[in-house]
Amino acid sequence: MMLSGSILVTLLSFASTVSAGGYNGWSRGGHFNFGCSTQIRDRADHQQKDWCSSSGSFFTNFQGGPLCCSDHTRQPPASSNTCPFGWSQHFKAGCCIPPKEVSPCDCGEGYTYDKNAHKCVKPPGKCHGGQWWHGRSNSCCENSWEHNPPRGECPSGIKCPGGWFWHKGHKVCKPLHPRSPEPDCDDWDEQNHCCGGHTGPSQGAGKGGNKGGYGGGYGGGYKRDLSQQKTISFPQNDLDKMYCPADLHACTVETPSGGEWSYECIDFATELESCGGCIGQGGQDCTQIPHSVAVGCEVGTCAVYTCKQGYQAVNGTSCVPV
Repeated sequence: MMLSGSILVTLLSFASTVSAGGYNGWSRGGHFNFGCSTQIRDRADHQQKDWCSSSGSFFTNFQGGPLCCSDHTRQPPASSNTCPFGWSQHFKAGCCIPPKEVSPCDCGEGYTYDKNAHKCVKPPGKCHGGQWWHGRSNSCCENSWEHNPPRGECPSGIKCPGGWFWHKGHKVCKPLHPRSPEPDCDDWDEQNHCCGGHTGPSQGAGKGGNKGGYGGGYGGGYKRDLSQQKTISFPQNDLDKMYCPADLHACTVETPSGGEWSYECIDFATELESCGGCIGQGGQDCTQIPHSVAVGCEVGTCAVYTCKQGYQAVNGTSCVPV
């Protein structure tokens, strides 16, 4: 099952698109669901199923087909392959694979995540030689900063994230190099590019913050603990407590022979295929929303983030013709 302390996002159909920075543009601190639907998972051959039989293994959607992510298929990324931090390289496909089904996806400030190739790539050049493009600030950064940054002293109450420095001329924080990680502070100011120094509501969610949307930066300043929300919104009943760990709920599933039933433990707050409850008992399969491409299960409610070409999301719940 797909568990997370953050909103889960999955692409149901990988298009040849590139996401700036990480999996969801210049958002920060997101954890995303890289698992695939049961329809894709069931297409795995016997060898892949053997590779994915150990605890912690899972299948991801790679160019429309199942790809096993397990200790058997992981190897360190080759020097020619740039992967998100903490990810590995698939030993056969050569693409990047996440450590867990629900994982962060941070390529570094000078890279974008190619959702089709499953790799970090540098964006098209907008800078002259000796520079690299920084999409978060919409500006060019100097290669020389990695070894000789024009460092200044941060003003009182302001600091820079790890791997960044205070630029004495620009008066903002700048990344030292293209692989500097995304800002890691809870009080990141997206307008002034520093940690702290806010004069109003928070400009962005730091790591661990609750995310507010998809494609617009996952902004929003409220930080409620998802585990507390799950306990309040979906308390366990006696059956749940008997069969499942805390915060999970027992849903009946028919065995292959038919007629007999077993229980499956599900997280109603985040499970894409049983969002908000067991199927047939109030739950919804978010992956079956017509014409959707990217969907999530946000504290038990299906959310549509993007739709197929010719359709647009309405109220975040459905896709309608443009």
